[in-house]
Amino acid sequence: MTRRPRWLPLLMSILAFSVFAALGNWQYQRAGEREAELAAIAAAEHQPPLPLPPAAAFEAVAWRFVQLEGRFLGERQFLLDNRTLDGEPGFGVLTPFALADGRVILVDRGWVPAEGRAPAQSIHLPAAAEDVGTVVGRLWRPEAGLAIGPALAPGGDWPRTTTRVDYAALGDALGRSLEPGVVRIEEPAPWTLRPRAVQPRFGPERHLGYAFQWYALAATVLVVTGVLLLRSRRQHRMEHE
Repeated sequence: MTRRPRWLPLLMSILAFSVFAALGNWQYQRAGEREAELAAIAAAEHQPPLPLPPAAAFEAVAWRFVQLEGRFLGERQFLLDNRTLDGEPGFGVLTPFALADGRVILVDRGWVPAEGRAPAQSIHLPAAAEDVGTVVGRLWRPEAGLAIGPALAPGGDWPRTTTRVDYAALGDALGRSLEPGVVRIEEPAPWTLRPRAVQPRFGPERHLGYAFQWYALAATVLVVTGVLLLRSRRQHRMEHE
């Protein structure tokens, strides 16, 4: 009978500890990011709108109010799937907006209900007036999440359903390059829909709780490994006495 190498359990323990500790560090980092995000949202309330900056500056001014000058491209819109409001499933309506300088950015006009199993093309979307001129909203940088499968549902009819904000895929479908951000509308207007809160669903406390759980698992691995090593040493001594 082949004996298992003595070093194999130790190696597995080291790997488990490393994974659990890394996950704890990641959740701790996410807590810091969420705290900074909430602070940026609160600070933007007291700051005047900015003209839309270059894409390279989007990260620095995330959650600030920006002012767009141009027109909606309302003939082609995207429905961002898996958006809930008051517990009801629905979509976020992303409408391309062409700026006067030629750039195109997605504007989140609000939320519409999913209407059961009705196809996206049958959902009634109030028109986005092409001559709106000026739009003011928050510059949002959607989290990428897990990119599993294509972002867009198959088919070429509009509006198109998308599972995530993939700027390259949505831009290809639109036939226009998209700026790497979304402007979320909060103030009511004739062309806006039901707004969704910009506040995250949970604060940094949840991430800290997850971090504690992962760190606790890492500590458990250390303790169990230490106990097993001590037992193995004692057994080895007894066998050679």
